[in-house]
Amino acid sequence: MRTYSSLIALAALVVGCSGVRDTETATTDSPGSDGIAKTQQKAQFADNTVINIVDPDFGPSLTVTADIQPVTVEIFYVSDKTTDSGHQVGNVTLVQTIDLAADQTVRHMINMSNPAFAGGYGTILLDSIGNSPLDVFQTYVQYGGSMFSVGGSVFTGGSYRIPYWSGTLRMVLAITNQSDFDFDIQLLNLNTTQFKTITLPVLSTYKFDSFAEGWNLSGTNAVQLFTTAGGTVALSGYMDRLFQRIRITPVKAAPYF
Repeated sequence: MRTYSSLIALAALVVGCSGVRDTETATTDSPGSDGIAKTQQKAQFADNTVINIVDPDFGPSLTVTADIQPVTVEIFYVSDKTTDSGHQVGNVTLVQTIDLAADQTVRHMINMSNPAFAGGYGTILLDSIGNSPLDVFQTYVQYGGSMFSVGGSVFTGGSYRIPYWSGTLRMVLAITNQSDFDFDIQLLNLNTTQFKTITLPVLSTYKFDSFAEGWNLSGTNAVQLFTTAGGTVALSGYMDRLFQRIRITPVKAAPYF
């Protein structure tokens, strides 16, 4: 078991992204960001992966697959939470160590009864043992009849928008700070006066619920997530419509380097 004192060290590993190969890069700056917002598309194989889970259907699981050489993968549950009432300090707990042969796949059943997932949401950190660039693996999360790849990256810092359309009743997001410093996140229902700001500590997860906030998600629009100081996040969630739940694919936001 690793206690909360290890959070900073683990966050530094996440930010380092030491085990990523075959990188294709594209950068973009959003207006007023002073160059903070950059996008980088990485290969599907990546080490130090942060995944968050929110209100999954029955039996959520993740799979890890080795690349061309054996690798040992450690799976940690992170129980640190941030709510509107404040910061709830948690632990980083090693729950499984997996020794993978080359090209081997192993499935891990996510234990939603673990205290790390109190409230129906929480964070998983996967880390390979060793510092070789070849100590890499591919990761998928599966639940609700869908499978989501969580390697690679989509955005870092700056602004990220999540669209919704007419008939959307509710949007729920799990947002995890995977930088090595605290920063603010700002959530805005674009073209309205509805907004929220919250400070997110290192490796802490915040659950945003538009219904609980009283937001009106009418018409076709988007919710903007903005991070200050170039902070990076992991993000997942869903939108509820009448008789339909649409999953927001888990995003691993990796730092640009």
